[in-house]
Amino acid sequence: MMEARIALSYYPLPTRYLAALEEKAGGPIRNLVISGLKGSGTLDILAQLFRLRVNTVYVPTPERDWIAFTPLLRLIARVPHPCRVILTDERLTFHDDQLWHILPLLLDIILRTVAAIGTTVVQFWRLRRLLAAGRQDCAFPEEVSKILYIKSNLWAGVTAGGSVSHTAGVIKALSDLGRRVFFVSPGDAPELAAIPGTRVNRVTLGGGFIYPREFNSHRYNDVLARWVKRLPKHRFAFIYHRLSLGSFVAVTAARRLGIPLVVEYNGSEVWINRNWGTRLKLERLAIMAEDAVLRHAHLVVTVSAPLRRELITRGIEPNRIVSHPNGFDQSRFDPSLFSHDDVLGVRKELGIPADAVVATFVGTFGMWHGADILAQALIHLKRERPDWLEVSRLHVVFVGDGVNRASVEAILADHGLQRYYSFTGLVPPHQTPRYLAASDFFVAPHVPNPDGSEFFGSPTKLFEYMGMGRPVLASELAQIGEVLNGSPRLETAGITDGPALEGQCGLLACPADPTELAEGLAYITDHPVWRRSAGENARRRALESFTWRHHVGAILDGLRHSLPVAPPQPRRPSPRILINAVHSKSGGGLTYLRNTLPLLAGTHHFDVHLAAQADQETDIRPICAEAGVCLHVLPTWSRLATVLVQEQVTIPWLARRVGASVVFSPANYGPVFGGRKVILLRNAFEVTSLEERFSKRVYWLGVKLLTQLCFATCRRAIVVSAHAGQTFLNVFGLGDDPRLSVVHHGVGGTFHPPAQGEERIPHRLLAVSDIYVQKNFETLLRALALLVPDYPDIRLDIAGKELDPAYAGQLRALCRTLGIEDRVVFLGSLPPERIAELYRKSDLFIFPSLVETFGNPLVEAMASGIPVVCTDAAAMPEVVDGAALLAQPRDEIEMAGHIARLLNDRSLWREMS
Repeated sequence: MMEARIALSYYPLPTRYLAALEEKAGGPIRNLVISGLKGSGTLDILAQLFRLRVNTVYVPTPERDWIAFTPLLRLIARVPHPCRVILTDERLTFHDDQLWHILPLLLDIILRTVAAIGTTVVQFWRLRRLLAAGRQDCAFPEEVSKILYIKSNLWAGVTAGGSVSHTAGVIKALSDLGRRVFFVSPGDAPELAAIPGTRVNRVTLGGGFIYPREFNSHRYNDVLARWVKRLPKHRFAFIYHRLSLGSFVAVTAARRLGIPLVVEYNGSEVWINRNWGTRLKLERLAIMAEDAVLRHAHLVVTVSAPLRRELITRGIEPNRIVSHPNGFDQSRFDPSLFSHDDVLGVRKELGIPADAVVATFVGTFGMWHGADILAQALIHLKRERPDWLEVSRLHVVFVGDGVNRASVEAILADHGLQRYYSFTGLVPPHQTPRYLAASDFFVAPHVPNPDGSEFFGSPTKLFEYMGMGRPVLASELAQIGEVLNGSPRLETAGITDGPALEGQCGLLACPADPTELAEGLAYITDHPVWRRSAGENARRRALESFTWRHHVGAILDGLRHSLPVAPPQPRRPSPRILINAVHSKSGGGLTYLRNTLPLLAGTHHFDVHLAAQADQETDIRPICAEAGVCLHVLPTWSRLATVLVQEQVTIPWLARRVGASVVFSPANYGPVFGGRKVILLRNAFEVTSLEERFSKRVYWLGVKLLTQLCFATCRRAIVVSAHAGQTFLNVFGLGDDPRLSVVHHGVGGTFHPPAQGEERIPHRLLAVSDIYVQKNFETLLRALALLVPDYPDIRLDIAGKELDPAYAGQLRALCRTLGIEDRVVFLGSLPPERIAELYRKSDLFIFPSLVETFGNPLVEAMASGIPVVCTDAAAMPEVVDGAALLAQPRDEIEMAGHIARLLNDRSLWREMS
């Protein structure tokens, strides 16, 4: 029988994405997970796929990190000979993948494979040299706060699990201890977004994965090595590297920067693939990479005693090893954060009765997690104690997804147990504490290693379970038993309705024994008083010994003991900066100087010089005088002469004459050659797609070429929003660059809410912006025309310089056409004090722009306490961050609707102000 639809993916699809895909496709879709297929080898798995009969195969990319899998999945999708192959993106847009598309795709994969063979050969010789070289001598510069964290494993699309929790936990603990982390990985890391002092750099492989998979690791090692060479000469205290398959870039980076290397060792990737996966095709090379990284590490961090013993047998000196269990984030895994209503809400979502006794397993269904043992334990209760199960109110929840989920579901099928268990599917890390809070106890049914070696894990979830103040039913296995020391086995627990004894944090069971696990489920379910007090013991122990700060503290202590501490560096004299301000002639350019110069010259103790042209002197001299900045006035030249001669000759000459150590150009481009140069990438290059005039297209082409040249030769580049940075990289076809930093604009003290007694003018709208095409004023004018019948006294003030007179003329003509010329006032360019007064007097601020890298007026308006309506485009959502009503860029009806809502609903007005 032919199956209607399958969705082919390497990892399980997020539950919500799959549900949305099914809704759009018009029927159920089976998610066929390639990594979950069992077979004797690649050919056997392909044979299984060939035997499938399916009408439509979907190849989804629910987020950008999954794109790397798409080329190979498109080829695999053709194996079962479907009638259609459909590519879907994160917005669920469907694209038919025609059969003829396979030829160029196959050619591309072949060419990348050939290139990968060459790269792998080069890596082999580099590894041989590293294995022959000695470890570099270096000291630990403890006073340096910045740390380079390299996470190079190619687990694209993995958004949950112990590795994600571990990374976030270590980085947050470093941040809590006053360290700043420069994080590098091949994928997005949303779990790090809210950690202070952390910069995330996404460095992608590019071109998609090839086969065999080890080639991808060696390709990525090469990509990262080239990326690291472009790192600015920061002073990092050390490099922290999570040991990954085939990756040794951390060694070369540490040797280049002359700093210590700390390696996190969670077990041999070679062993893991032999025992829990598929044996590596390039196993010898993988062993060489592991040996090289361990040889050159100044400190190897591991999470269990068995791993420490293994490292010693591999020749690692004991004084280079720190062993400390994993931990948990006590600020997130805290039962007091969740109310009774929160608990009931989660249970309602899952269809669980409010009075159920909920036992929860959280994991990625790995071979070592023992989720199948938990399933068998539930079956045992159904078979041996059906009457008890009927009245017990026990409900088992499996949170997560992974390779073995399908087999666990298959074990539970056909036993009439559906009312006793639930599967949530993949849950984002930030949602996990909600599910834990809705539980009464947790289950950690880990199993021994298949080859009989010591269990070396330190399950992150164990500590998160304990942190949530619930008891844990766990396998008595290596570190798990040690962490839960004092917790009884079932035969010694005794039958009591009283509280747990001191030190009892849960119940231990024989590993891989469904019968004993089943009895443990029954015991904890039947003893609520013991259950609650054991949970309190568990949280107390977790807080005392197993937070991420304990873990990171052990790492820093290990560095101090294994390496000499570098003496503090002498304070350097204040650097002299020359600001190339020849393009800062109006609007945001002057605002930027007005706000930043006092901070640069005062707060940060820089010796600041500024170069401007004669026609700017009237505006800029007062700013420089107030900030204590030395002004150098240059002749006013044409724009072309300014760019080609003044910035390439005069500015570098002036920098040498005044002895400037840095030249800062806050206008996209500046000197191409010379010493240390920093540029501010402030232009919105998307505007080129909006321009239809030939002269403007030529102008923007020149701007792009010059910007690209200046970026190629600069030391650092600043962007004013994450959107601006990503757009810049996309426009120029570049990958993430370590020289790029996001520094949001700020707002000056001039902008503040109205003083007491100062009244706003009802129905007075305000727009502040220089006038040119991407500002999209025509949509605002049409929205205003829709509002006039209901608001006879409504008026719009537009404050800004007419940089594009032709466009300004079109706007005036549109006002006449719409019959609103008496409702719109073009105020022209105004001083900041007058702009601030308008913010305080107006009723609403409207920002209809199509393209912005930041949008200074947005933060000025928000600081002035005036509600904002802006477009849902470019950087606007990032800047307002929920503090404005967003309208589609060219939708005057939606914009008018938002304005009317704020004019009519004063409680909403107050909330948005």
